[in-house]
Amino acid sequence: MVMKKYLCTAASVAMLCSAMAASDMAESAREAARQYGAAVRNCDMVWALDSMYPPLRRSYADQTNGRSREAEIARARRIQGLDVETKEEARARMAANDKALRARYARMGQEMKKSGMVIESYTVGTPTAEYVVTPPMAAVRDVRRDASGRLRAEDIGSTTERSRVVILPTTLVVSVPRADGGRNRMERRSFIYAVRDEIIADHTQSRGTVLNKWYFIDGNTDVNTLRSYFPNLPLNLRLPRCSNRVLR
Repeated sequence: MVMKKYLCTAASVAMLCSAMAASDMAESAREAARQYGAAVRNCDMVWALDSMYPPLRRSYADQTNGRSREAEIARARRIQGLDVETKEEARARMAANDKALRARYARMGQEMKKSGMVIESYTVGTPTAEYVVTPPMAAVRDVRRDASGRLRAEDIGSTTERSRVVILPTTLVVSVPRADGGRNRMERRSFIYAVRDEIIADHTQSRGTVLNKWYFIDGNTDVNTLRSYFPNLPLNLRLPRCSNRVLR
């Protein structure tokens, strides 16, 4: 049960053909993901939280600290315009929500260690896909290389806003103690989204991101949630196969 409880959390543009070498950007994402994996191996869930894509983190924070009846009523009244929240009040509310989420992740890491769970390895494979995402009314461009191996200028394009999404396969091996003193081991093959904002035009709607810094979204995240941030992602993403298997 402990393994199942935490497995999903720990495992927490241009399309690349399987034979096509990953771009320099994708390799940069892969290297950043290795650092993310090091935190996961140490059960440092706070570090993992700090690496989460900020808009998604904000959404999780609101959910974590907004499940009480009072919080739901207050949110409904704000949506209906019955209560007007000042900028200072909104910042204070979001800070409180984020603090609660951070505490939750800290407890999660502590419980993982206390249970005797060990993350034996967390490896990041070759990127399976890379998408350059422009504003919602624009198209997603295929990133390809010319004969010299350089990215073509028309693929990169010039736009007032641009983000990048790289899909990275991951392999996680965990073990938990058994009552007889042995350990049960399991391997989970999954993936994560590496995301970074490269150009932001509208600074009135802060995403809370640092330009060109890689953030991560767990592959268990509903793809429609991903599209709420990047509406023009393709309908058929090139996602790695996911599987679980017991190891001996």
